[in-house]
Amino acid sequence: MEYSPQIVSAALALIPLLFLTRIFYRALFHPLASIPGPRIAAVTSLYRAYYDIIRDGQWSEHLHDLHARYGTVVRVGPNELHFSDPNAFADIYGSGSNHTKDNHMYRCFGSSESVFGQTDFYQAQKRRQALGPLFSRRATLKLEKELQKHVDALIARLAAFEAKKTAADLHLAFRSVTLDIITSYCFGQSFNALQHPSFAHPVAISMDATLHLCWVFKHIPFLRTLVDTCPPSIGMALMPKTKGYFDQAAQLGGQIDEILDNPMIMQEAEYDTMYHFFITKQGDSKEGLPKISEDKAKVKKWLLHEGLNLRFAGSETIGNACTIATFFVLRDPKIKFKLEKELKDAWPDVDAPLGYEALERLPYLTAVIKEGLRLSYGTVTPMPRLVGSSGSIVGGVAVPPGTTIAMGHTIMHRNPDIFPDPLRFSPERWLQGDSATLDRYLVAFSKGPRICLGINLAWCELYLILGNLFRKLSLTDDGHSSLEDLHFREYFIPLYRGHHLHAHVQKRD
Repeated sequence: MEYSPQIVSAALALIPLLFLTRIFYRALFHPLASIPGPRIAAVTSLYRAYYDIIRDGQWSEHLHDLHARYGTVVRVGPNELHFSDPNAFADIYGSGSNHTKDNHMYRCFGSSESVFGQTDFYQAQKRRQALGPLFSRRATLKLEKELQKHVDALIARLAAFEAKKTAADLHLAFRSVTLDIITSYCFGQSFNALQHPSFAHPVAISMDATLHLCWVFKHIPFLRTLVDTCPPSIGMALMPKTKGYFDQAAQLGGQIDEILDNPMIMQEAEYDTMYHFFITKQGDSKEGLPKISEDKAKVKKWLLHEGLNLRFAGSETIGNACTIATFFVLRDPKIKFKLEKELKDAWPDVDAPLGYEALERLPYLTAVIKEGLRLSYGTVTPMPRLVGSSGSIVGGVAVPPGTTIAMGHTIMHRNPDIFPDPLRFSPERWLQGDSATLDRYLVAFSKGPRICLGINLAWCELYLILGNLFRKLSLTDDGHSSLEDLHFREYFIPLYRGHHLHAHVQKRD
């Protein structure tokens, strides 16, 4: 069918009109039109893209400015609200909440089949039930000796820097030990990242190098599809920084292929891994999980997504928490003295092991860890949820169906009404008579039904790493660190802009 030039011209003329109509609707007649916020944010998602991409991960910091200007609820997108009222966090993420994850956000990570990437609430719960026993407190305690081996390797590697008379990169050291722990814990194999020169293992480095692409994929979703569907050689040619992602996927995919071809080899493992819980223990019979007997390719994709997500989540956030806690301990002699004294009193013979359950009973060490979690935030990107068909009440505000809602961890952890002088590292705030009430506002692992699956493992790592570090080693900042180094780019987790935390090390008797 042919169209006359007049019809084509008329159709083209309507396009600007349609855009203008949408702008006026969003600004004046949309159900969120009465909620305060930047006018440009109300009419286009390019406002968020500007802070994500052009401003290089500055969205979470910008949210603090928006709430200071507009109040506790701000319209930050055409169909999105962000909250700062502490009560809103429980309404969005807490127990009893079944808001679904916003696929527009979570698809950018390329792990849609994982527990983390599952946007459907009920499907995610089935996956969590299958994998949950691997991360139970009982399972963590059972594998404590395996974790301690990696912590011992960390201490030994750091102690070797005394003879070198050079400062050790503690940030990369923490990232290396957490990477080794999560890979051995979940997959039965370790990268031995701690043994890599200067702790700069390619996998750890590539994680940071490729993270910025997540916001590109979010705002230009066809690029995510391109990376997921094209051969790795083409993907790396078009976007060279994806090489680390493809290398990790190839390494993990090889292990998965080997196990799927011969599940019997799992009987040779020293302990249960992710594969045992998904395949031999529950994977082939658990309702709602892919079955090997029906579609091996689908199972491989699922396990690959799960593995890549566990590897990332299990190393980045805990490594950052250790970095922040150590950074502030080394800057404050009083905090350092109190921590070292408590550890020495509880652990007089450093050659005799002190386990996790004994370490977690130490109040000052616990307070230091909590402050490290508070100021490292866990994730810094607000995790968006979609309001269901019946609408919702969030922080006392009636929210219409289909609205995207979120509240970032930085907003909660830096609330001065809850944490006075919030940017100050103060373990003492957790040791006051009523400080137990602060625990409800520590959301580094989130809260509710989608709380971090590895929370028990994470706490064990934090106690073992920081307890052993400050009992067995004497650390002195190299003199080049400053608060400016903690300024971060927000790419789901904080990517610190400045000088890595370095310290001179001496072995302690």
